[in-house]
Amino acid sequence: MKHNVLWQILLSAVILLLSPLILGLRNLDAVQSAKVLEMYVALIGIILLVPVFQPEQNKDLRDLIQSKYTKISVIYSVRVLAAICIGGLMLLIYMWVMKQGNCEMETGKYFFGVMAEILAFGGLGILAYSLSDNVVIGYMAPAVYYVAAYGGGAKYLKKFYPFGMVTDYDTKYVLFAAGLVCILFGIIIRGKSRR
Repeated sequence: MKHNVLWQILLSAVILLLSPLILGLRNLDAVQSAKVLEMYVALIGIILLVPVFQPEQNKDLRDLIQSKYTKISVIYSVRVLAAICIGGLMLLIYMWVMKQGNCEMETGKYFFGVMAEILAFGGLGILAYSLSDNVVIGYMAPAVYYVAAYGGGAKYLKKFYPFGMVTDYDTKYVLFAAGLVCILFGIIIRGKSRR
């Protein structure tokens, strides 16, 4: 944990801690709460999930890991699960803070919706990173998707529109599945390329 996700955890925490300076977190109605969670908090998925392959950029570390009995895809899977759990915990804490500020939300519904986005943003980055072997492209792919969604909206992305918490919640199930598929294929592709 210390060597693989510490800086991502710290960066995500700083971004979430700075949010009250950018966004209001008090007395929000359900629509405003959804907007804050979808358009701001879900971005931690990019920070936490995309760099899961980065430690192996160091050739010595890559050779050491490959010399061990445990498959590298298992190591990637553990890193991804750890990042998802940390993202979920941060989201719960953030939602609790919002609740303390008298913000309206359906906790379970909003939690799943934002986790689906975290998986979609992070999964797209993982897949792009695994295909390109370049962490910058891994970060750029979900950033471009975010900007396209923000600019083009539901009209062009349809069921892949990430900000549909209050307009079309079915998009969250599609994003959840798409995120899992991207993560799975990213791990498989990266695992095979590192044999």
